[in-house]
Amino acid sequence: MTNSTEELMCMLEEKIKFGDDLMVQLESVQNIDGVMKLQRKIRQEIIFLKRLLKSKKVKIEQLSCSNLRHLGAMVDCALRPGVVAVCKVFHIDDESKLLIDIISDEGKTWTKVIARNPKSLTALSTGKASYGARSILDQAEDYLLCASLYPCMYKPPKVIFEFTSGIEESLANKLKTAGVLVKGDILPDSHDYDEDDDNSWSSDQSDDDESNYRELPRENNTVETMSQSIHDHSEIDTLNLDVTAMMAYVSNMTNGHCNYVFKQEVLTQQSAWEAERPVKPVLERLFEGKTLVCCKTAWDDFEKIINNLGGDMEKKRTAELKEMVKVFPDDYGGSDDYPRQNLKVRGHVRLRSKIIFNFGHRIKALTVSANEGFVRAALQQGVTYASFIHESRALTEGKEKTAAQILL
Repeated sequence: MTNSTEELMCMLEEKIKFGDDLMVQLESVQNIDGVMKLQRKIRQEIIFLKRLLKSKKVKIEQLSCSNLRHLGAMVDCALRPGVVAVCKVFHIDDESKLLIDIISDEGKTWTKVIARNPKSLTALSTGKASYGARSILDQAEDYLLCASLYPCMYKPPKVIFEFTSGIEESLANKLKTAGVLVKGDILPDSHDYDEDDDNSWSSDQSDDDESNYRELPRENNTVETMSQSIHDHSEIDTLNLDVTAMMAYVSNMTNGHCNYVFKQEVLTQQSAWEAERPVKPVLERLFEGKTLVCCKTAWDDFEKIINNLGGDMEKKRTAELKEMVKVFPDDYGGSDDYPRQNLKVRGHVRLRSKIIFNFGHRIKALTVSANEGFVRAALQQGVTYASFIHESRALTEGKEKTAAQILL
């Protein structure tokens, strides 16, 4: 082999080792939504490079087109504190979707990672590229549009474009004017665009293609990222009560009667939890100073459950709760937006829950619920809700007569 070929083979081996190192780094953040997807992307690059190594027929262009530089920058971002998801797909409409590189700050921040050469980015933004290629300004428009469709706590996530290789000043200013926060070194304008410079036109190209699904152009984002502390919800004045929240509020178990061993194991378990972590004080603190509402479906179903299973005290508390809660028609607030309208009813996504949570979203309320399964399942479909998730508590007054009381 010639020296030139030997050098290319060494470079190839270094890239493969770099890819292997990235896989190892991601092992510590397996709990983050989308990390397995990121690992698959890295693995595909490694397999491609290993095939080149085995063939011993490698060209500098093949090394240049590897997407590992961008994926390495993605890994660096994924390892930062506060990241809740990577490589997350959001639907803009029936035909268009967008891949968001990094989601952090409890869903309030979306970050796109760009590792391409600054000169090529500027050239592309000024139209000096092949037909159909989308510039960073086009991608900024996509991100901002998508963020407006998927508010977190009813505010669009802030959009950050992070340039790991830097960005030229004029292009950075255009992004800032559009509403994008720019991170990375701000470089002087070169005014000298060379499409072959640093082989930047091929580098990161697969990323640009994928992050622009539009081609024109929402999976442990955990429940905890949607259900924050009571303090974090202080800016939302309206609470939308789910059936589970109203049951927990009026249950005998949460109102001083958790000292029972029931014939039903699940009720005994909830009683033990209630003794350790009382739910009623949490709800009362959350309700303080807030407007309490629910939709007709939620109240009607809750009332049926109370009439069938509730004891005298639980029915009395229900009458008191009714004085506190204003009931609205299910369709109050207008039509659902695209993501929630298209949420598929399957598995843990039941029609009743969809009606209740969508009602809360339309009126910009915080939905109070024990239905963690629905929130997780909705997230799997890319749909998020502003929600406060509490522990589940059942009605127990009617079961007390067949239960063994624990004397305190």
